[in-house]
Amino acid sequence: TVYPSWSVANIDITFEKSEGIQGYINTIDRICQAASQAIADDNQIIILSDVATSAERLPISALIAVGAVHHHLVRQKQRSKVALIIETQEAKEVHHACCLVGYGADAINPYLAMETLVRMKHQGLLKNESLTEEKIIQNYKGSIDAGILKVMSKMGISTLASYKGAQIFEALGIDNSVIDRCFAGTASRIKGVTFEYIAQDAFTLHERGYPTRDTIKPIGLPETG
Repeated sequence: TVYPSWSVANIDITFEKSEGIQGYINTIDRICQAASQAIADDNQIIILSDVATSAERLPISALIAVGAVHHHLVRQKQRSKVALIIETQEAKEVHHACCLVGYGADAINPYLAMETLVRMKHQGLLKNESLTEEKIIQNYKGSIDAGILKVMSKMGISTLASYKGAQIFEALGIDNSVIDRCFAGTASRIKGVTFEYIAQDAFTLHERGYPTRDTIKPIGLPETG
């Protein structure tokens, strides 16, 4: 169904590399304020997007963005007024999608995963060469949906609405400062990384994609486990 009268607010979840680690933390504040402003401006849909990522701009984690905005709006008693869509290069597999939905996303656009699959077709890396681009994307979406359904059914949850924002996870190695801000209510028994560590990780990953000095790169990316 199309709702042409629904207006959409786009919120950029990237920040300038020059802002450093503090820029990561400031971005969380900025997108929460932008979400409240989007509701004040009478938008029905909010899209959190990291498409502006470049050599000069870093994205904050999609899960942190969704969790922070979701809980900010819950605290402001405004969450039910908007749909929250995350447009991210970070989400690739079923677990990523489950986490995003479980922490409040209404829809996910994993654009990088889909672009990668299409590129693999053009490079002749897919076994079944008869697949069209549309069919490849359809298969990917189907497998992610089926994966979410399987996870939900293992939890004994029958509808997606019951799973969305239900946070039926336990955090391992995440500090309370992060939990309280983005994943409030999730059990985290062994504490762990703060926003500073998470931001450092983002800079390390960004450095791999956009090295500040010339490096000889191996053909494949390292397996991160």
